[in-house]
Amino acid sequence: MKRTPPAFAVLLASVTLIFTNAAVSQTPPTDSASGKGSVCVLPNSPKPPTRISPGGMYNPDALMVRIDKREAIHWPHKTPTIIFNLDLQGKHLIALTSDGRQIMSARFKFSDYHDAQLCAYFDGYQGIMLGNTSDALWCKVKKRACWPDASAQLTPPRIHPF
Repeated sequence: MKRTPPAFAVLLASVTLIFTNAAVSQTPPTDSASGKGSVCVLPNSPKPPTRISPGGMYNPDALMVRIDKREAIHWPHKTPTIIFNLDLQGKHLIALTSDGRQIMSARFKFSDYHDAQLCAYFDGYQGIMLGNTSDALWCKVKKRACWPDASAQLTPPRIHPF
C-alpha cells in the first residue's frame, strides 16, 4: 500500500477545515435547541418626547409594541421585557402604537443580524432600533440585563413567552 505524503495530508486537512468552517458560518444561530430567537425590549423614558419622532408625537404611557400578530405589550419603562419563541427563519414585523394610533413599524429577519438574541430600543426620536451585541453598543451594554448568565445576581426581566 502506498503511503500519502505528509504535505498532501496537511493540504487535505486544511481544505477540509476551511470548507467545514464556511459551512458552519452559513448556518443561522440558535437561541436554543429549538431554533427560536428572542427580542429584548429595552426600557425607554416614561416622559413625553421633547423632539418630534418619525411617527409623530406619542404618549409614553400608552406606547405598545407588537411583533407579528402576537398580543401587543406595553413598552417597558423600568426593566427589559423579552419576547421569546420567534422563528429564526421567517420575516418579522415590529410595530409601535400609542393611543390606538400606529406610530411606526419595521420588518426584520434574525439572519440579517446573525444572532438569535436581538435588542429593540425606541427613544421617540431615532425610530425603532434593532441590533445585536456585535453591531450595536447599546445592546452590548444591556445584554446582561436581558439575558443574565447563571452567575449574575440581577433582577430578571419580565418574560413574554408567546
